[in-house]
Amino acid sequence: MQQNNKFIVDAMLGTLAKWLRMMGYDTLYSKSYNDAQILSIAARTGRVIITSDKGLHRRAEKLRLKAVLLPEVDVARNLARLASEGLIELRADPSISRCPICNGPLREVTDKNIIRGRVPPGALARYGKFYVCVKCGHVYWEGGHWNNIRKIVNDARMLVQSSKVISESDEKKSLSG
Repeated sequence: MQQNNKFIVDAMLGTLAKWLRMMGYDTLYSKSYNDAQILSIAARTGRVIITSDKGLHRRAEKLRLKAVLLPEVDVARNLARLASEGLIELRADPSISRCPICNGPLREVTDKNIIRGRVPPGALARYGKFYVCVKCGHVYWEGGHWNNIRKIVNDARMLVQSSKVISESDEKKSLSG
């Protein structure tokens, strides 16, 4: 399992790019990247291309760049596929997340005076740990939305497990048949 994979995601998979960032993966994404830019960036930086564009995927393969074609729109299925290919670890931990907006690393902050006025008063009162993007300054905290994040990551884990069970049973059938 590659913990340090870096990705570049095409314009059609912006939601997946945010999820990869929240899971701690350095993920480039811009709606304005064209195919040539994506290929150039991937070649120059060694990033894995994630795309739903068959043409871009073919061009990447011709250039011998690592690329994954994801026809799915479902986030859990896409995450499961990337995990099945050994490209990501399915984890939901805000302490390793990156900024879903700009991809910057997050810094943990426990001094509420640093973020006072930048988060809703209720969040400031309820939570003791915050994360500030060192690039754009956006402030995050582990609110209720993390329950949904963990559920989707768990759904992806279950999809990986069920596909392994199916693969193993198919393999046993072919060996006995």
